[in-house]
Amino acid sequence: MSTTSAYDHLRSRIHSRLATSENPVVDERGTRQLVESEVEAFQHAAMSRRNDFEPLANPEATVGRLVQDVTGMGNELAQLLSDPTIEEIRGNDGDLTYRTIDGQVHQLPNPANPSAVLGVCQRLISKADEALDASHPRADAVRVYVETPYGARQARLSASVPPRVDGVISFTLRLPQKRNTTLDDLVNYNSIIEAAAAFLEVVVRASRSKTLVIGPPGGGKTTVIEALLRALPARVRAIVCEENRELNAPLLNGDYWASSKVEDLTDLMRSARVNSPEMIVLGEVKGAEAWDLLMGGKFGTAVIAAVHADSSAGAFEALAMAANPAVPAMSANALVEHFARLFEVVIYCDVAYRPETDSYLRQVTEIGVVLPQVVSGIGRVAVTPLFARAEVGAPMELVGHELPERLEKECNRVLRAKGVDITQVLKGAEVRW
Repeated sequence: MSTTSAYDHLRSRIHSRLATSENPVVDERGTRQLVESEVEAFQHAAMSRRNDFEPLANPEATVGRLVQDVTGMGNELAQLLSDPTIEEIRGNDGDLTYRTIDGQVHQLPNPANPSAVLGVCQRLISKADEALDASHPRADAVRVYVETPYGARQARLSASVPPRVDGVISFTLRLPQKRNTTLDDLVNYNSIIEAAAAFLEVVVRASRSKTLVIGPPGGGKTTVIEALLRALPARVRAIVCEENRELNAPLLNGDYWASSKVEDLTDLMRSARVNSPEMIVLGEVKGAEAWDLLMGGKFGTAVIAAVHADSSAGAFEALAMAANPAVPAMSANALVEHFARLFEVVIYCDVAYRPETDSYLRQVTEIGVVLPQVVSGIGRVAVTPLFARAEVGAPMELVGHELPERLEKECNRVLRAKGVDITQVLKGAEVRW
């Protein structure tokens, strides 16, 4: 037999022993002793022909690999985690795929051992005081920390095991990226044009502006919010609330808050409202915290928030559905109207596969405004586009210039010292801050 088959045999025996022990999660020292014992017994059996394998050519190297496999992320996952361009790893038993920051999806050529992958996920989840077994067959977006060559890295792990799934394990490990993206970077990436970047910077600087960033999963919403935060003046006190920390723009006068077992997003939003912020940022609206976001905005705080939606109109319906548990007596149409009267600027982010380059392209496809006179009152919202492109990959063009009266007034106030107005900025006038 080959040494690779011998390695799989040893790995399977060690995982079986750990799984059947009373304390399956052990420290590295105890695991090394177990591995050394198994490798030594294997070598003796192979040399005396008491098993079907050839002796290991380098037992010490095999011990090192097995210890890494059992106590670390495993050889296959460790290889992926060493690459800072990877933002998501998915696995179905031993078949591992990963997505890089350019949107491309790749598959590892050699499958991993499913039992090893299960063991890795169980250890990560156990450190977060959660369980993943037949009695707890799912883990939903658990915040975990993984070791990489660059130090510990926060990640978000979702996993399913039998009886929920037929195989050994299915999982998704999301690795938030430190984007460090500015509005100028978005221009260089061809996500927006220069006039759009200038407009968004004025909006962020305008007093009490309300911006909604929408799009499908993976569309680049977090990257856009990162760029908006980096355009925020240092004097502005901002509180950023997230379920898992992904944004990292420096805040000289603000805080980053993340939810936990003792505080959900609703708790964070309620606390943020009474901490005298000038701006509240909600990394992703998911549930009843939408109502507290609405209240914060209604009480005079600037707002930036993101929500999953496949259209601008659908975004307001999604916000209404999220807020409904907090105010079940209020109709969906009334909630839609409340959110439509709150948000002034809407940014739609999209992503599309391009077969000619075998890659994914993320771009902002529309920047629009919600004009009070086109809020219908029957649960429908018309977003008036300012900048738009026909589809991902098409050029972005200026298609309108009408703004809500309050926003136009505040933007012009910000621009007064620059000798231009917001209409000129929309048409491409340069502004130096």
